[in-house]
Amino acid sequence: MKEIIINSRRKAFSLFAGHRHSTKHSEGIDFEELREYQIGDNVKRIDYNITAKKQKPYIKVFTEEKELNIVIVGLFDYKTFFGSKMLKSEKMLEVISTLAFSGVKSDDRVSLQLFSKNNLFLKPTKNYKAILGNLTKFDEDVKTKLDYEKIYNSLLHLPKNSVLIVVSDFFEYSDILKKLGKKYDTYSVIIRDKLEENPELLNGYNIIDPLTNEVKIAEFDNSYKSKLLENDSNLFKLLKQSNIKFQKIYTDEDILKLRRLFG
Repeated sequence: MKEIIINSRRKAFSLFAGHRHSTKHSEGIDFEELREYQIGDNVKRIDYNITAKKQKPYIKVFTEEKELNIVIVGLFDYKTFFGSKMLKSEKMLEVISTLAFSGVKSDDRVSLQLFSKNNLFLKPTKNYKAILGNLTKFDEDVKTKLDYEKIYNSLLHLPKNSVLIVVSDFFEYSDILKKLGKKYDTYSVIIRDKLEENPELLNGYNIIDPLTNEVKIAEFDNSYKSKLLENDSNLFKLLKQSNIKFQKIYTDEDILKLRRLFG
């Protein structure tokens, strides 16, 4: 696991480059445009020369380059300990590590909230070694059941300017995602294994129940796949309605696919 995390640094790229600028109606870095004054605008930004020429009040609008406050949330439970090429939990840590290192590379503040039996909380930092040290110590317990409602509720108390990234297999989720999507610039990374979406390929093989360690012979019928399709249909609908951008990544795919999410 440590090797996966360390190698993630080599894949770190400026994922957030396209999200670093925000238009402010106050002090900023670069002048962007002139426009007519609107109620609520800062009167200090009125351009009196243009106002005199147009006979209407005009203000200067600036583009401010902001330091992002990136909050990466990982949801690890018994369902994430499955995989054909690699475990979903391992892929999640690879994604989380790459996102965190990319944030530091972009000179942004990164905080981590990883939920499992022993949760990991890392306060906002730009320190690569702090992120690496905490991730390599993280213990994702195979027998964990998470309280998703409680976790999503806790995320409603982040700083308002947060960029929230939730990494999970999203077999379980909460309608609270709607509130998160409205409150923050929110993204979700859905980690799946192709075998769990085509379970008929597992029939006849021995599988281990991560909660009980019981070995069972896999027997999946069409009802499982139907429920999964219904779950994902409802999930995608909820994410779109909540203005949450999302990307699915399979355990055998290169995580550079994340560029589609942040490009």
